Amino acid sequence: MSASRLKTPACDVLGIEIPIVQAGMATYTSAELVAAVSNAGGLGIIGALGRNTDDLRDEIRRVRALTNKPFGVNHVVCRIDDACVELTLSQRVPVISLSWGHATELTAKAHEAGLKVLHQVTTPEEAGGVAAEGADVIVAQGAEGGGHVGSAMSTMALVPQAVDLVKPVPVLAAGGIADGRGMAAAIMLGAQGVLMGTRFLATVECHGRGHSKDALLNSLGSQTLASKFYDDVLGIQWPGSVVRAIRNPILDEWARRANEWPAKSDELRPQVQSAIDNGDFVLAGESVGLVHEILPAAELIRRIVAEAEALLGTAPHVDSLT
Repeated sequence: MSASRLKTPACDVLGIEIPIVQAGMATYTSAELVAAVSNAGGLGIIGALGRNTDDLRDEIRRVRALTNKPFGVNHVVCRIDDACVELTLSQRVPVISLSWGHATELTAKAHEAGLKVLHQVTTPEEAGGVAAEGADVIVAQGAEGGGHVGSAMSTMALVPQAVDLVKPVPVLAAGGIADGRGMAAAIMLGAQGVLMGTRFLATVECHGRGHSKDALLNSLGSQTLASKFYDDVLGIQWPGSVVRAIRNPILDEWARRANEWPAKSDELRPQVQSAIDNGDFVLAGESVGLVHEILPAAELIRRIVAEAEALLGTAPHVDSLT
């Protein structure tokens, strides 16, 4: 099976060679990571959340200095920064990545500006909705994912339902995927590629906080926990989501004591922020148990592709994807 066999119609839409997309994880990623993923044939994505327009402009410039390949910028719809969105459009970034909310007008504006729209969802109903809005590619993210995730559906159940609902719009799978086995499984479910976050945090190019990479290397998926603790204590408004993170002493003590958070938030907030900065509070998905070494992003992508190719070599329906 040649490398070209993994090139799906989603690749043609996004202008990439390999259907692997790096999640736009706010400021957790770096220009070096985004460019490395794109240079390896995938799609790197800058996270706009947590950046002002000056920061975002600088990050776009840094990425463009490191690659001439397509890349994207992610915006969280329920926490949209209009100025950063306008900057993304005016900079003609090839792909705008959206999540957590419908964006009919923004999708239309992006298309008018010549951008492709990648929209992440967590339910089949959302998939149908953003397809109707004109999304070019849909990401179906299961609850196994890290950071802000929906609390209901697993990737295994969500992806084929989304695929069936939105055909012929391409669907990428996300949540719990960190290697070629996950990519092959996603393709067998009808997805045309994958979006990964947790696995890219454990790369050379990712600027980890404190000893966060050590936490990624030494945790199992069963040692993650999804709750509202992170958002509620930090005062983040993010409707419909929970936050999956690697268990740590603060989570173990407080995650299931929601009735006490309001009275203790002033005390807990600096503790949580300090733990994040030190790498003791790490947002990660259940695939963290598949992370065993820190690799350059290009080598990671090469290994994932090689493993997926080998596993899909005898898959009878793969030809229908290309």
